[in-house]
Amino acid sequence: MQNKKLVLSAVFLLCIGLSGLQAQKALYLKEKSGAQTSFTLNDLRKLTFPAGSMMVNKTDGSTSTYVLSDIRSLNFSDLINHVSLIYKKECNNLTLYPNPVIDQLHIIYETFKEGSVQVEIIDFQARILYQQTILCQVGTNQATIPVTQLQRGLYLFSLKNGNNVEIIKFLKD
Repeated sequence: MQNKKLVLSAVFLLCIGLSGLQAQKALYLKEKSGAQTSFTLNDLRKLTFPAGSMMVNKTDGSTSTYVLSDIRSLNFSDLINHVSLIYKKECNNLTLYPNPVIDQLHIIYETFKEGSVQVEIIDFQARILYQQTILCQVGTNQATIPVTQLQRGLYLFSLKNGNNVEIIKFLKD
């Protein structure tokens, strides 16, 4: 069962990165130290998340392990680091505060068209713990998400706007 959760976590993260942009060919991992490592998606066999870490298994049999608390961001992008103008227009400029949070998580995001966004709070076993659809206007939008029901720990906050997905990790105190 644990292996199934880890595989689902890896598939979940890969799907998040691959949704919306067909040209993505690499995974960039940026650490808090500023170090950045890139992996071509064709060379990745799987990503797993055992006990507070992320393990990258490559098709050549090599493995790299990273401590989750040392990871600043994971970014799926194309190899030449080119982002299309269409993608930039759909960007939400998502901000969360306070982080760490105790009871109310405030979000600020921008949209370039009226409609709705889907927000989710996900744990590191890829379980969706909170989900809500929020109506939005053109421009800057704000919302407050209750998090008192969450246990202390690290979570992912996901905001989906059409094909664009932005994810920020946050800490619940």
